[in-house]
Amino acid sequence: MNELQITELYGQRVLTTQQIADGYGAKTRTIVDNFNNNRNRFEEGKHFILLEGEYLRVFKRENENFGFAQNINKLYLWTEKGALLHAKSLGTDEAWDMYDILVDTYFKVQEEKQLPQTPEQQIALLAQGNVNLNKKVEQIENSVLDLTDRFGLPSNKAKVLQKKVASKVYMFTGGKYSNAHKKLGAKVFREFYKDLNNRFDVVKYSDIPLSRYDEATEYLDMWQPSFNTTLEIRGLNSQTSFDFEA
Repeated sequence: MNELQITELYGQRVLTTQQIADGYGAKTRTIVDNFNNNRNRFEEGKHFILLEGEYLRVFKRENENFGFAQNINKLYLWTEKGALLHAKSLGTDEAWDMYDILVDTYFKVQEEKQLPQTPEQQIALLAQGNVNLNKKVEQIENSVLDLTDRFGLPSNKAKVLQKKVASKVYMFTGGKYSNAHKKLGAKVFREFYKDLNNRFDVVKYSDIPLSRYDEATEYLDMWQPSFNTTLEIRGLNSQTSFDFEA
């Protein structure tokens, strides 16, 4: 692995699947297969970060020099612990040697500091540590706020909202197989999404900022069809069909 290109996400150093494969002397397909075969051992957020949708588009745009394919719809980035699991899966000397190098020179690059000798030096170091920690926390908080405002809903949040909408519409129309739902279900869905998009000033519901997700679910809980639509629903569900013999 010559002159390993640094990859960072949210202030954390990570590796692409290609970088893992090149460093460990394996094929990319082997890394992917090992992951799929041991999927239950890999934990998202701990061993890898999965980028999809707008998150992936932004990352690709900011890392064009990686040469990512334009048609990829998801990207796995591996943390230090993820790199360890891949080394274990391969079990080769080359993989373990490279993992040791990654730990010493990639994931934990830092200058050696002289230990404080006097009480004054120790107090100064502790104070500086608190300042640095507070700055780091503030940076992370600002990054999270910026992230939630710039991007729409992640796919899992969007799916939850979509299911809640369906349940809500079924409830108002009297069930999926009711007369009203058969004739007005699509209209009620359109009415809801129009109201929701207008409320949050977005083109589609998945564009709602993640920071306003809770607000969107509260809006969903309180939403009702228009008065005229409600009357149509009641009228259709009050109708009874009769079969007559010729």
